[in-house]
Amino acid sequence: MMKPLMLPGLLFIILLAACNNGSEQKKGQQSLADDTTRAPTPAPHEDSPAFRSDTIFGDYKITVLTRGDATMRNLLIGVAPKNDTTRTDTIIERDIKGILKGFAVADINKDHLPELYCFTTSSGTGSFGKVYAYGIRREGLVRINTEVLDTLQQAGYNGRDSFYIKGNEFIRTFPAYREDSPEALTENAMKMVRYRLEKAGVGFRLVEAR
Repeated sequence: MMKPLMLPGLLFIILLAACNNGSEQKKGQQSLADDTTRAPTPAPHEDSPAFRSDTIFGDYKITVLTRGDATMRNLLIGVAPKNDTTRTDTIIERDIKGILKGFAVADINKDHLPELYCFTTSSGTGSFGKVYAYGIRREGLVRINTEVLDTLQQAGYNGRDSFYIKGNEFIRTFPAYREDSPEALTENAMKMVRYRLEKAGVGFRLVEAR
């Protein structure tokens, strides 16, 4: 007598389970669809140096490195006695312009204390150069004024700088372009500008050599 009463109840349970399975399947499909359209999780940022180099000049060990990317790049410099690296003088140049391409250490004013010249190049077709320079003094690092490099006014100048040290002079070279055609080189394709280092108050500055 109880079998006719149990069948409808059993049928209701089966239908309910089927509905639940269908609902869960739709939720799973929707979740999968959401996952496929969601942007991938970015890789963790690693604060590793983009450039690093160590050198020894005279009695000093010098470390030059940069950290950051195209949006923000810092230049870090450390100078220590080569026989006692526990005493390190450091300087941080924040948000430098361009990408560090190299550096040079020299004593172009012959005062028996070296200078450090760091060369950067801007992104893009112009590749305009910039120099960050420092005097290495016994009391620590001091910045060298390089405004004369940043305000170059030369006919035909359109970037693509190269920098190097020659004797007691700091040298800048660049291809010279015709003023009426910025993409065409002049007959004398390369130009050179020479600079010397002079005392300026308690610091130093580069000036054009005459």
